[in-house]
Amino acid sequence: MTTASPPPSGEGQRSYDHGDTVTGRDVFLGAGALFLEIALSFVIAIFVKWLEPDLSVFVILFFRYFFCLPLLFAYGAGVRGRKLLHINNRKVLVLRIISGVLGLGTWFVALTLIDLSLATALSQTMPIFITVLAALIIGEKVGPRRIGAVVFGFLGVVVVLGPSSLTGGLSWGVVFGLLAPFFAALMFVFLRMLGRGEAPVSTALWYNMAGMLLMAGVITASGLNFPSFDAPLSLWLMLISIGVLASLQQLFMAVSHTFAPASVLAPVHYTAIPLGLITGVVFFDEVLSASLLVGTGVILAANYYILVRERAGM
Repeated sequence: MTTASPPPSGEGQRSYDHGDTVTGRDVFLGAGALFLEIALSFVIAIFVKWLEPDLSVFVILFFRYFFCLPLLFAYGAGVRGRKLLHINNRKVLVLRIISGVLGLGTWFVALTLIDLSLATALSQTMPIFITVLAALIIGEKVGPRRIGAVVFGFLGVVVVLGPSSLTGGLSWGVVFGLLAPFFAALMFVFLRMLGRGEAPVSTALWYNMAGMLLMAGVITASGLNFPSFDAPLSLWLMLISIGVLASLQQLFMAVSHTFAPASVLAPVHYTAIPLGLITGVVFFDEVLSASLLVGTGVILAANYYILVRERAGM
């Protein structure tokens, strides 16, 4: 999932520590790393849509978590050594794991039920959800202007979905497409809390290990089958790639935030919109409606205003 804030797969963020001066080179390197993270999310989305007719989403999620772990363990061992899995705030970690699994799971389901372009547009509501949830859970101050931006953003969702969404109800694909940014926003609120004293790579490892075990339990309980070893090589290559690319996403996210602060990098997240639209058209022959484009513009405008007010501390 990609949004105007880091996607659900985005873990391992680190605070900018170069002081108050941000050089052009720092911004270029940070933005480049972040753009690669966003681009990889769409490669993963393509693989998920290609695999879903043959594999359950739960099976795809299991291998996403499983093949994500080796690189994270290698990176974490070099960064933290014996303290690799040390966590102090276990209660918040559990909440982060639950919301993260639900966020990624609903995102994958949405990808299988609706167009990638529509799923991408709906994912842009995550900063809007973050604004609301941060105020409710950790008491962040939200002024009337940001509240207005939240309302404006949700009006954009109505435009994206069309007037029939108000009278005819929402499809399951749209429901999951909205649940994904909601749970992702919840996850990032908990990540803010964990970021005050926990090592990002450690929380990432616990999240991916827990996600793998949870998916294994769901697969076993549901009577689903794992792919056989003699399954087509292309299937195994895509499953391995999803996990490896997910771990690279997390590393690129971490790298981007070592070069520049989140406020400077925030506009880069908006590249997700053209990437999502182009990917949907090129790989899945999706048709872009006027309501999708206009509504997405409204949502992005709301996100931009929220970002401006956050920078102003209001």
